[in-house]
Amino acid sequence: MHKPGEQGTTRPLRVGVVGCGAIGQLHFEAYRRLEGVVEVAGLCDLNAKRLADTAQKFPQAQTTADYRELLTTAKIDLLSICTMPNTHCEIGVAALEAGAHVLCEKPFAMDVPQADRMLGAAAHAKRQIQVGTNMRHMRQADTLREIVASGAVGQSVYIRAWTYFTEIPWNAPHTIKSISAGGALAATAIHILDVALWVAGSPDVLAVAGSTHKTFPHKRRETAPTPEAHDTYDVEDIAAAHIRLSDGATLILEGTWAHEREESHYSFEMICEKGTLTLDPLSVLIDEEGKIVDRTPDEFKTATATDGWGESVSKEIGCLVTAIRAGHAPSQSPREIRNLQCIQDAIYASAESGREVRFDV
Repeated sequence: MHKPGEQGTTRPLRVGVVGCGAIGQLHFEAYRRLEGVVEVAGLCDLNAKRLADTAQKFPQAQTTADYRELLTTAKIDLLSICTMPNTHCEIGVAALEAGAHVLCEKPFAMDVPQADRMLGAAAHAKRQIQVGTNMRHMRQADTLREIVASGAVGQSVYIRAWTYFTEIPWNAPHTIKSISAGGALAATAIHILDVALWVAGSPDVLAVAGSTHKTFPHKRRETAPTPEAHDTYDVEDIAAAHIRLSDGATLILEGTWAHEREESHYSFEMICEKGTLTLDPLSVLIDEEGKIVDRTPDEFKTATATDGWGESVSKEIGCLVTAIRAGHAPSQSPREIRNLQCIQDAIYASAESGREVRFDV
């Protein structure tokens, strides 16, 4: 008898996806690569045309505009939540209570209380829950984490992480805070924050001082899809934070949609006791007896060795599916998920109050 969400199973996992937009399509591609290991059993979207177009790729899947119907009738083992953040908690808790594992796109929740509800529901149901912070699954990030874990560069001391984007993401209501949870921080910079912390060994956070700014409509006014977008735009397009970590390191985070670079760019630079690591382009420089030596692996001296966005999403989903089928914990712990949400909330709180937010560790 099929029991939704059972772990340690050899049968194909029945997966469902709520939200068939751009991010949902990346999830579909990942599941397509896992044919025989998973079966796309359910699709859900409020947009009838988008749902119908996606259903043509997966004719065996049940389709609906109501995620509750999917959870009730499709016997879902794993649910991808690819909707806007204001719906994550409601859908996530319902899925977990129905016995499904959950992969929820970022930002995980609107705030820490919602994050705690989802994490609590996962623990109570004994189901896995992950956030779509896929950058930690990039080959280059994994390589840097292994170098840090080996002790070759010593302890991290100072990290600067950034996401410099040139365009506002008008493809969804990311510019309305009650729907998106925030702007450049919640939508984009949260990715580079997660991977930088992960490479550093996932330390706890001690204190956060943040600031946010809105340059729209002084910038990019003409890019708005409708005149009404000017009135509803209430998120930051620049965010910055000074983060003190429990291992003694400092992390500086910068995120923007308002840069004038020729191309968007995201990366981090990590200064350690015995060297400096850079994510993109990947670089490993080590102090060896006072001399700076380039120890960048040869394979990364060409762009073909690095993973792109779609590839990292596929690896993220593949790792979660493997963990569920094997019955072991996935790569991202509940503590890491909560810490990321705490930092996001603290940056916004600090920006509003003008004061540093401190944590009890």
